[in-house]
Amino acid sequence: MTTYDDSVTVTTTRTAGRFLAEAREQFLVTDSTGGRGGLGQAWLAGELLLASLGTCAVSSITHFAREEEAALDDVETSVGYIRDASDPTRYEEVALSVTTWGVDQETAQRLTRLYTENCPVYGTISRGGKVTVAVEARPGDPARRGPGVAGIAAR
Repeated sequence: MTTYDDSVTVTTTRTAGRFLAEAREQFLVTDSTGGRGGLGQAWLAGELLLASLGTCAVSSITHFAREEEAALDDVETSVGYIRDASDPTRYEEVALSVTTWGVDQETAQRLTRLYTENCPVYGTISRGGKVTVAVEARPGDPARRGPGVAGIAAR
């Protein structure tokens, strides 16, 4: 069995299209889009990807600013994606905008470069990292069956 550096477990809930993600005993409610039967009230998968990229940027930039004793007052990121029109299984572009306060343009660019050179989230997204998929089918379990999964066989 492979041991991972970090992992997140996501499970269905008793609400169709709603899921519970757990990492380090911390919980986050997520939803499917409305088109996939979700309520769209909680975080969506694509938003979590964008949040990961933006969070790594803010975390890294503030870290490197402290290391350099730069006069950074604040940093904000805005992250968006454009879905590929010819292949809906991928994003054509992921765009990250970084705004800093308190440092000059050269320092802001250096801190952002340090982020792009050190963040594994940025590195994976920007270079298209390897993704593996393993599937295991287990026998039905009435204790796990509920409205969160609405297949005919599950009834």
